[in-house]
Amino acid sequence: MEPMIEKQFKRSPGRVLAGLAVRTFLYALLLGAIAYGLLWGAVVYDDAFYAETGPVEIMQTVFALLTALVFLFAGRVDRNKAPCGIVLFTFLFCAVIRESDYVLDTLVCRHAWKTLVAVVLVFLTLYVWRNAKSVGRALMSFMNQPSFGILLSGLLVLVVFSRLFGYGPFWKAIMDDSSYRTVKTIVEEGVELMGYFLILVSSFEYLHDTVIARRNESDALSPS
Repeated sequence: MEPMIEKQFKRSPGRVLAGLAVRTFLYALLLGAIAYGLLWGAVVYDDAFYAETGPVEIMQTVFALLTALVFLFAGRVDRNKAPCGIVLFTFLFCAVIRESDYVLDTLVCRHAWKTLVAVVLVFLTLYVWRNAKSVGRALMSFMNQPSFGILLSGLLVLVVFSRLFGYGPFWKAIMDDSSYRTVKTIVEEGVELMGYFLILVSSFEYLHDTVIARRNESDALSPS
């Protein structure tokens, strides 16, 4: 382990900082585009832009699916992280199903998404039960990485803040009855999309750290 750490710190700090700066710029650029798109959609299309089959809901589903696939791919890059990748993929795939509830309820049957989520969770439970030790080690390793903090922040924004900040009676109390529902929908769905964006960023950072760690292992094992 020590030779690996030494080689890791022998890498140029300039390259590390440059990589961080590039990733931060790209995240900021994407976030700025999202913010502009949310404002533009609200002005041009009103709350239809945020409807169940509107662009915002579709983006939420796409972000969740992309995040799930990135975590799964990180597990393929490093087999030791595969159990964590599978758990996170399954968890986020449930989010994809949840975001598709309107389509599933319309095309299949009412509460179809709940049945699908239950089935997926059964398979996840069986997987965790059969691979408890490897899953535990992989998750503990993930919780010690910065990407876990980003993921946790995104989940708090998605599950807690978006629901509380989009609380209907609050917006009704400070606005007239004719427009509070529109504002409430725009605020809640916009903040929810922000949560999914943070979770997506966490998956990119997790994959980046995984690739770097594998490269360091290869350097440590190769002859000097």
